[in-house]
Amino acid sequence: MQQLTEQEKKRIQRYCTYPKIAATALVMSFVACLLMLPLQMINDIAFHQKEFQPAGIYTAIALTVIELAIFCYCALAPRFGMQGKQWKELQSRLAVAQTNKDRSAEVAGVLATQAAGRLLKNSDNDLARNLGGAAEVAGAVGAVATAADVLAETSSNAEAMANACGVAIPSAKKQMIALIAVPVIVLLGAYIPQFVQGSSELQARKAAAAEQLVIAQDALEPVCERVAADDPYESYHDYGYRIIGYLRDNDLGAQAAYVYLSFDADGMLTDVDYTSQIDPEASLADNLARAEQDIATLCAPLNGLDISVATPGLLTPCSLSDEFKQAFLAGSLYEEISIKTEDESIKSYYTFDTEAAEEFDEYTHPEIRLMLSAKKN
Repeated sequence: MQQLTEQEKKRIQRYCTYPKIAATALVMSFVACLLMLPLQMINDIAFHQKEFQPAGIYTAIALTVIELAIFCYCALAPRFGMQGKQWKELQSRLAVAQTNKDRSAEVAGVLATQAAGRLLKNSDNDLARNLGGAAEVAGAVGAVATAADVLAETSSNAEAMANACGVAIPSAKKQMIALIAVPVIVLLGAYIPQFVQGSSELQARKAAAAEQLVIAQDALEPVCERVAADDPYESYHDYGYRIIGYLRDNDLGAQAAYVYLSFDADGMLTDVDYTSQIDPEASLADNLARAEQDIATLCAPLNGLDISVATPGLLTPCSLSDEFKQAFLAGSLYEEISIKTEDESIKSYYTFDTEAAEEFDEYTHPEIRLMLSAKKN
């Protein structure tokens, strides 16, 4: 047997390791995307990053592209090389059997499935769209299965050639470990700074919100029987925090009156809600007078309070509108009222919540409410 050149030995060895490297790269191209999902979820759920953080996502995309490029090169290089003149001459010289399965039917089936899936997803029918999505997934699975079959055949041909000419088959463990470890390390390295930044920003937002809530709580406590407030350090809320100050608590059977303050996640006051339950046994005029007094009492400690506020109008003295008062006095205990007004910065809602006469019973608690909401820019 004619002695192999050093170049021919190296070519055989490369063709033995390339399919294994290609298979690893193909798997890791999916893993890089899948690994990004839990990391992104941790970033969103644990650290409540408000703005889009591109570093981790772009890193995952870049790693996926690199892994796919490695896959394409390591899968195609031996495939085309085995069709070349040098490999054919080597095969003829050593009389080594090589397989070359025709996969045109498999490739056509994958392409047809993908095309059918895209067409079905454009349908107006929900079932057809769902079938389209399933067809695209099936096409993707078929493509991966075909690629794996091609790699297995390439590896088998290369190893048959190596065994025939006594060339040692090199181990590809180091390259495979590198293809697995490097993307994971790089992706974690991209997300860890985001986690650190997110944790720092979250603590700052909690501190800012807690400071504002304490100021508002301290202002309400002298006039209220009870004040309940969220604690940002105990539980962070993306939607914000709440303080409720009870001028009278209905636990003792009295008609409740309270103010409800809504803050955003950064501790900025965005909404104020005054509520006064009415006494069904008293006249409408007496109930209206008591509601106005309740609102004035609850409003007083908030007037000019030094806290972060979406619009200053939320902390200025307020009262029920003349339109609402006239409608309330002209109505009855069983007629609901809802009036909305707004100016450049605040939306105001004046409501009387009750139930119809046939549904009114001892468990009904009619109430007058004044809700102030800052307009969002």
